[in-house]
Amino acid sequence: MAEGIRGSDSDGLVVAGGRVVFRARRPAVLVLPFAVLTEAAGIAFLVAGLSIGWAVVAAPIGALLVTGLLFRPVLELTREGLLQRQYPFSSLTRWEVIDHLDLTRAGNRVILAYRLREGAPPPRRQPAGALLRAAGRPFDGGWFADSLAGRPEDILTTVSGYLADPTRRERLPAARR
Repeated sequence: MAEGIRGSDSDGLVVAGGRVVFRARRPAVLVLPFAVLTEAAGIAFLVAGLSIGWAVVAAPIGALLVTGLLFRPVLELTREGLLQRQYPFSSLTRWEVIDHLDLTRAGNRVILAYRLREGAPPPRRQPAGALLRAAGRPFDGGWFADSLAGRPEDILTTVSGYLADPTRRERLPAARR
């Protein structure tokens, strides 16, 4: 599915330089109303002659840039496995320990869940693992697919394709931590 794609498509998949990345959605609906109100207040302060207006105008712009670039989580497919990057940590789940993947619901969330092979050591962090156990789902961990840009079914298809085909995985770049 992702072979030969360059740039970004409408499904949230980004392929550039051999990297396959699923970016998280930006919660613009939640953030933009507050940013607009703050900008309006900053302009009102400037019109009233208050010097703090420049800081109030700059604050939402700076906050959106920092959170969008630094704190925005991504799920990256690498030669070694699935790498979830979210500041301040990264979590690598190796391909060889994943038995199978599926979509499931837990805690009103859609999760791209994985089951570990019998006897395989678990990754250091198991994203969504506690939520899956609390919901009684037969999975060891996963990623919040409803937070990723794109349809969860398409994400599952892409990741399952790489899980099933070791030669495709070998063409992926090595994990950068």
